[in-house]
Amino acid sequence: MELTDIPSEVIIYVILPCLEYEYHKKGDLNIKALFGYFKLDCNRKIWLIWRGLYYEEMDDFKELISFPLLTSLTLNWAYKITELKEYPLLTSLSISEDYNGELKEYPLLTSLTLIYCREMSELKEYPFLTSLYLEACNKINELKEYPCLTSLTLFEIDNINELKEYPLLTSLEIAGCIISELKEYSLLTFLSLNECWEITELKEYPLLTSLKIEHCEKISKLKEYPLLASLEIIGRYNDHSKISELKEYPLLTFLNILGGCEISELKEYPLLASLEIIGRFKENSKISELKEYPLLTSLKITNNSFIKDLKKYPLLTYLKIIKCKHLEDIKTNNIEEIQQYIKKYILK
Repeated sequence: MELTDIPSEVIIYVILPCLEYEYHKKGDLNIKALFGYFKLDCNRKIWLIWRGLYYEEMDDFKELISFPLLTSLTLNWAYKITELKEYPLLTSLSISEDYNGELKEYPLLTSLTLIYCREMSELKEYPFLTSLYLEACNKINELKEYPCLTSLTLFEIDNINELKEYPLLTSLEIAGCIISELKEYSLLTFLSLNECWEITELKEYPLLTSLKIEHCEKISKLKEYPLLASLEIIGRYNDHSKISELKEYPLLTFLNILGGCEISELKEYPLLASLEIIGRFKENSKISELKEYPLLTSLKITNNSFIKDLKKYPLLTYLKIIKCKHLEDIKTNNIEEIQQYIKKYILK
């Protein structure tokens, strides 16, 4: 089928609103020339139905164009643009790299991404916002109350020191921030903390399924998370994670213990499919014994001086053991080779 075979009504009201128009220089912005003229557009009053715009490295752009029906706007390297336009139907806004202006009021906005907006000083109230991503916007010093927010990501934010109450939040990711205390989010399912030096305690999250703690030396205890399926604990090169004990997680399928860590004993996880134990140096990993994991398919052990024996893992399809004092090096996905290797280290 050719474009000319498609009814103009379908093109205008179905196809174009689903697409995003990307341009890199001012001469690219000629939507009418690109798509021709339609009989329904003869008066040129409804041609601005394109819903998504993407600006990239705009050396010759100092001002945005007005699109009354615009729903999605992406600005990348928009350093010459100092002011946004009024887009009453905008639902998604993404700005990265040196936008020097402030935000506008967008009453229907649901997704907001701000990256390296160093001059932006304040967020706005967006009552329908569900996703917020902030990275290296260091003049912003306060979050707003977003009653519909489900996903929050904060990377390298130096001046925000407090979270807000977000009753619908399901995903929270914080890295390199000065936030000192988590909130109790009853619907949270995903939590990732990286270089959160001031956070000392986790909270109870009854629906949590994925937890990652990386370089958070003040966190010393895990909580009971009955639905947890994925757990990663990562310590620093020159300092151990203070977490010394795992909990019973009956639904755990993925476990990664990396770097300096005080954990010396694994637990019985009947559904575990992937296990990774990596020490920065041989003395970092204190785990001395593996457990029976009947569903294990992937096993990785690096820099361990204490593990001497392996268990029977009939479903194992990937095995990597490197720089372990009592175990020979191996890296393979050959099932027969894996089982032959395991037999040598099964305790008689």
